[in-house]
Amino acid sequence: MDIPLQILILIFLISFITNILPFAGAPYTLIATNFLLAYGENIENILIVIFLSGTGAALAKTITYVLGIALKKPLRKNKNIPLINKFIKSKYFPLALFITAILPGLPLDDYLYIGGGIVKESLKKMLIITIPSKILKSSIEIPLELFGILKISDLFNLNPLFLSILLTIIFFIIGFLL
Repeated sequence: MDIPLQILILIFLISFITNILPFAGAPYTLIATNFLLAYGENIENILIVIFLSGTGAALAKTITYVLGIALKKPLRKNKNIPLINKFIKSKYFPLALFITAILPGLPLDDYLYIGGGIVKESLKKMLIITIPSKILKSSIEIPLELFGILKISDLFNLNPLFLSILLTIIFFIIGFLL
């Protein structure tokens, strides 16, 4: 492994922190890709970074769940709460949670975590679905980002690390604006 332990911890923390705020966040997989470009994009590093970024992003949803618990009292008279409860208890909820956790750019899983907190669905059950989903998301996005950055930097004769940092800043600004 070429990546120092403190950088691995940082990758996890960045993925966690950027996923704490519901409906917002930075492009954590692109940030993780920056570290791969800086420390080496070999298979072992890629697998470790995929695991850490996906796990960090998934565990951050616990905070979103707690937000749902905090919103339960103010929303107790909302007529949609029984509907949310019915959906979360349905057989379709696990699939919906898995799919929404994979979708890039759309934090739809935040809605499900807030709803889960409101109706006190099992956080453990939700995380058992979300952790593999976020790891799968990272395993799709990070190799694609690596490939794209390396190809574009080669095509335009740019430093790959510089390009990835530039893209991270651009996507962070776009995400903030949206």
